[in-house]
Amino acid sequence: MGNAQLTSRIEQLPRLPKAISELLDIVNDDNADMDLLAEKVSHDALISAKVLRMANSAKFGRSREIGSIDEAVIRLGQQPLRILVLASAITSAIQVAPGINPIEFWGRSFEVAFFSKELAKRAGLRADTAFTSGLLHNIGDLLLALLEPAKWQQVQAAVQQGADLNKLCLHLIGDTPAEVAATLASEWHFSPELIAGLRYQDDPKAANPASGYAKMLFLAKHLLDEWDKHPVDELTSWLSLETDKQGIHLQMDGLAKKLEGLVGSGAEMAHHLA
Repeated sequence: MGNAQLTSRIEQLPRLPKAISELLDIVNDDNADMDLLAEKVSHDALISAKVLRMANSAKFGRSREIGSIDEAVIRLGQQPLRILVLASAITSAIQVAPGINPIEFWGRSFEVAFFSKELAKRAGLRADTAFTSGLLHNIGDLLLALLEPAKWQQVQAAVQQGADLNKLCLHLIGDTPAEVAATLASEWHFSPELIAGLRYQDDPKAANPASGYAKMLFLAKHLLDEWDKHPVDELTSWLSLETDKQGIHLQMDGLAKKLEGLVGSGAEMAHHLA
């Protein structure tokens, strides 16, 4: 396949089925009628099943199990329902590459998404945009594994020995995972703000104009990678230090406790989508 950039081979990127594309159009429309969204979801058996499994999970569930999308609309409210529909649609549209554990892959995606969402709320950014960018943040890895499997295996082996992921991807494949993720998001007609967040997630300072969502992604990934290295009673001071390093101003009250409650929640969500 050569070293031609994947972003120049748009036809090889996953296409959204029409039904899922229509669902995402509704999800991304702030003025969309939730009854219309429920109706569209109800017409897709696979997505309906995923939404209901997640709606009845410990994270969203209540004392009584719900059995219809209409009930999910009432129980969950607009933003949580949009998040569940979005997650179900995206995970239904993209094949997981051979050799990649789907629970681990989507579990990491969800944890970054939940962290990004919480950070964004405290930074005055849109929580739903931050969640979506988190859910899509590592989709470039998956696409590189699907479209360039031999070279991706080379990259992974070298990274385990200490090589730089992005430099090696540029050399062997011609694109970074972040650029591939941004290209896919553009093809799927997500917002320019979300696309910029994906593109600059590994280097927020390179974004011009500045991208708050790139900062949220960068910080969310870093916090998750380092979380277990810090005692609980030191989390608040560590979080303050890390946000200051990135030039991010957040409402810090209760943040450590909130994020601690989100650690491990990604795997649960991934199980419901499998």
